[in-house]
Amino acid sequence: MFNLRSISVDIDEESAWVGAGATLGELYYKIWENSKVHGFPAGVCPTVGVGGHLSGGGYGNMLRKYGLSVDYVVDAKIVDVQGNTLDRKAMGEDLFWAIRGGGGASFGVILSYKIKLVTVPAKVTVFKIEKTLEENATDMVFRWQFVAPTTDNNLFMRMFLQPVTRKNNQTIRASIMAMYLGDSNTLVSLLAQDFPELGLKIENCIEMSWIDSAHWWASLKTGTNNPPDALLDRKLDSAKFLKRKSNYVSKPIPKYSLNLLWKTMMELGKPELVFNAYGGRMNEIAASETPFPHRAGNLFKIQYSVNWEEAGTEIENNYISQMRSLHSFMTPFVSNNPRSAYFSYRDLDIGINHNGKDRCNESKIYGEKYFKGNFDRLVKVKTMVDPQNFFRNEQSIPPLPTLLTKALVWLLQFAKVETMLLLLILVFISLHQVASDSVQESFFQCFSSHSSQNHSNQTSKVVLTSNTSDYSFVLQSSIRNRRFLNTSTPKPEFIVTPIHTSHIQSAIICSRKHGFQIRVRSGGHDYEGLSYVADVPFVMIDLFNLMSINIDIQNGFAWVESGAILGELYYKIAEKSNLHGFPAGTCSTVGVGGHISGGGFGTLLRKYGLAADNIIDAKMVDVNGKVLNRESMGEDLFWAIRGGGGASFGVIVSWKVRLVAVPETVTVFRSVPYTMELGGTKLLQKWQNVADKLHEDIFLHAVLDVSDSSSSASNYSTSVQVQFLCLSLLGVEKLSSLMQHSFPELGLKPQNCTEMTWIQSVLYFAGFSTKESSDVLLDRSTQFKGFFKAKSDYVVEPIPEAGLEGLYKMLIEEQTSMMILTPYGGKMSEISESEIAFPHRKGNLYKIQYLVTWDDEDETDKYIRWMRRLYGYMTPYVSKNPRAAYFNYRDLDLGKINNNSGNTSYEQAKVWGFKYFKRNFNRLVHVKTAIDPSNVFRNEQSIPVFPSQLRK
Repeated sequence: MFNLRSISVDIDEESAWVGAGATLGELYYKIWENSKVHGFPAGVCPTVGVGGHLSGGGYGNMLRKYGLSVDYVVDAKIVDVQGNTLDRKAMGEDLFWAIRGGGGASFGVILSYKIKLVTVPAKVTVFKIEKTLEENATDMVFRWQFVAPTTDNNLFMRMFLQPVTRKNNQTIRASIMAMYLGDSNTLVSLLAQDFPELGLKIENCIEMSWIDSAHWWASLKTGTNNPPDALLDRKLDSAKFLKRKSNYVSKPIPKYSLNLLWKTMMELGKPELVFNAYGGRMNEIAASETPFPHRAGNLFKIQYSVNWEEAGTEIENNYISQMRSLHSFMTPFVSNNPRSAYFSYRDLDIGINHNGKDRCNESKIYGEKYFKGNFDRLVKVKTMVDPQNFFRNEQSIPPLPTLLTKALVWLLQFAKVETMLLLLILVFISLHQVASDSVQESFFQCFSSHSSQNHSNQTSKVVLTSNTSDYSFVLQSSIRNRRFLNTSTPKPEFIVTPIHTSHIQSAIICSRKHGFQIRVRSGGHDYEGLSYVADVPFVMIDLFNLMSINIDIQNGFAWVESGAILGELYYKIAEKSNLHGFPAGTCSTVGVGGHISGGGFGTLLRKYGLAADNIIDAKMVDVNGKVLNRESMGEDLFWAIRGGGGASFGVIVSWKVRLVAVPETVTVFRSVPYTMELGGTKLLQKWQNVADKLHEDIFLHAVLDVSDSSSSASNYSTSVQVQFLCLSLLGVEKLSSLMQHSFPELGLKPQNCTEMTWIQSVLYFAGFSTKESSDVLLDRSTQFKGFFKAKSDYVVEPIPEAGLEGLYKMLIEEQTSMMILTPYGGKMSEISESEIAFPHRKGNLYKIQYLVTWDDEDETDKYIRWMRRLYGYMTPYVSKNPRAAYFNYRDLDLGKINNNSGNTSYEQAKVWGFKYFKRNFNRLVHVKTAIDPSNVFRNEQSIPVFPSQLRK
């Protein structure tokens, strides 16, 4: 297209026709030739082609003032699949909509665009400020996230983050490049108020014309002696090889996480990040105005960048691997469900279309990342203008799959195959489609008829199918284990997202009527994905909309809906009181529903026991759609759902929890990591003997992992380390005195301790900085989302040194492995095993969680095999008869039942049932048989019913 580069500027009309083969630099030059007070809001790289830039969205340093390039396209000329040349009127508004941000290459060949020019002042102001970590760059970066998207719309601040070497030390350099559509004095005054951490001074600023600013951004010389002819040079780019990725960020990255980012970038060495501020005009344009959807709600866009000069496959693979590692690290901090990406930074890593029979499902993977809810409309436009998918590439927009029928008709007319066979195929496809549509319509009708009168009209919003724009978003929204986030994983027929109890009732009744299994999800931390994966047709009830929390401090309790996360519960308690808390988990994004129903432990368990020990009432919907509370469900069922897993018995709607007292200040400390050759083994052996016997106000857990120095160590014992973390409800002096008496080897001193509020300790154990606002606890996107496998054990006698030595050897084999050792004793030894369904009480020294993570899906089998070998090695050192396990760390290796027919085997279930529940298992089966005799609520490790011949 490079010959199609004519540019016709009409200043009177404030518009221009631009050939698709022109570059941005040529466009800027032509505008400048005609006017010194007009410009166009597009990219800063002058060699980028206009055609691709505009068709993919097109942003630049005026996006906060004016929006995207495509927001100023008023007409276009395109050659379609039939060879017709169309303008806006001839192509129609749907196609015109699609080629402004949806990628023109999927629909035809764009010849030219008519654009609307924007006004610019005679002088603009630019500046560039750089800081390293040693110059408080972290504070600048952190503050930038709040200021850059919210400051004056005339100001655009882009930030570059690069690993560099200074005085033989690695560091991170943060550079802010900015343009302000105004004078320097006004800018300095503005940022002195909005961004004092930047320290901008008048001498940092340069005033220049808009065309000179185009030179400045492209690193070209500016000034009267340097005319803008350089913008016409198409050979400015210097990088030989490169890889790019992109993401969007909707919530500021905490300082603690920024420090981890710096460490990761310095370890990788080459990849860089570019943060582009959003806000301003971008917040005012609807996400559906053009196919480009990334508008309100985004603070900034990230561009991941790596360039290299050397040729060779090995070198290329190395740099691309670095880029992927950095992209993976950023997962908790960027948008998710979908993890959005910018179409003009095309990235084949996020999925490709093989143009096969599954092309629509393949395309949705990347399509929803680029276009979110606009993807479905793009597919419809594609089907209309290019039904045979002539214009296609690895990431093009596909036509609808109904074209398969048309293809078979074509074969019927022209191919040399049996006519009857083809007719049968056509009939089968038609009947299948009709049946599918019929089931869907029937389910919708059933759902509406059984919802309460006030909520029956909400069915289309509450019930999602694979054809619904939000289906993939909701399905993926709380999948924490990427083992279950791929195209081959079975998906639910319907996702029900209730906003009222009647929607749960309808979902249960209609699922039973249509023969669908039911899976219930609250937070998505199900280790084996059983809350959102099944090998049979199923309906998933996702409770994320049921998240209300009502705190009653005066009476010491709270009602919490199951879709709330622990962080939200802690936040709401702290809003009301700094002398109350709740004894639940440290991971803030865990859903309340599943956590409590499986037991739920945290840093207060030695003082107050489990979350499930502090439940005083509950509301649930049973198999018949009845809403029950503690009184109406009876004490047997109320006993069962506290630690026995609610999903076997019904759908828990909410819990009434007992709040517990916490002091105004608590004490925390984190020891240095001790390698095993430097005393770690002796400390770990002593910990095994004292952790469960410490004062009940002291929680001291141990974490084993592989140290950074393991790759260069000659002896395996130097490469495994142990670290101790403590929460104490005692003051510093009392804690130090008790620890000196019971565990002097740890050498704890008052200066090693930090006093803080209970809610700050929640942040501390969740991995946040205690200086951050507790608002971060409300963020459901902060948790790790990677590939992992976990298991659990209970230890009743200290593991001898010989056993630990063998354990270290195992851990070194996989350096992404870790073990978390949670001490028992205290209140946990005082509660009877049969008090609730959770049985692991007196006699346990500590619980083990084994965990291994990885980044590459192809290595899944390798890591799972290793985890099984580690678990096998630990057999002599853990509980026996049964070898106990924690139900909330679900592990299908322990055994699973065949749930396809509904005739679950009691004998099969006993294999894992006694591991999770010990002697309580039989009582759970009795309760299950009474409440759900047809075994409607079932999964691979649900509580079975007694065989009919054994029922009384």
